[in-house]
Amino acid sequence: MPSVQVDIPHHRVTARRRLQYLFTPKHHGGSATASCWLTAITFDEEFAIFDRADGILVALPGGDNEQVADSAGNLYGYEILGGTRQHLRELGTWDQQIAEYPVQQAGAPWHGYPIWPINPIETLPQFQGQRCRPDPGVFRRMEQLGHITAGHRKRLMKGDFI
Repeated sequence: MPSVQVDIPHHRVTARRRLQYLFTPKHHGGSATASCWLTAITFDEEFAIFDRADGILVALPGGDNEQVADSAGNLYGYEILGGTRQHLRELGTWDQQIAEYPVQQAGAPWHGYPIWPINPIETLPQFQGQRCRPDPGVFRRMEQLGHITAGHRKRLMKGDFI
């Protein structure tokens, strides 16, 4: 995927809440200091991660869905490789495997960016001090959905990597 020069809206909206998604220059090669998506991830793949973060339409027991969000309403997305827990696809140029989508006002388009590695290849300076780590509730939700184990959740909540 080439770098993005201007905001580009995706041609589809999410299945659950019909949210619009924007591909932004800052997170597609437009800034050397911002978190960026890997160029190997297509626009459709990036949107699919956002669509799953919004929660799929298939209801889980108790009427729940698969949305992963924090208490502020920010959404979190990732892609499981091969259907196996704790094996997540690398999304960002700094080995990140979880993407964050900051909450937007009603009707405004959303955007996202990779923020956190679950299984980093190496500890990178960007993650020192845990400043980009998602809220612990995000890891609890990932465990509840069966996407990480209880042991992995405990390590991530302490700030350790898997």
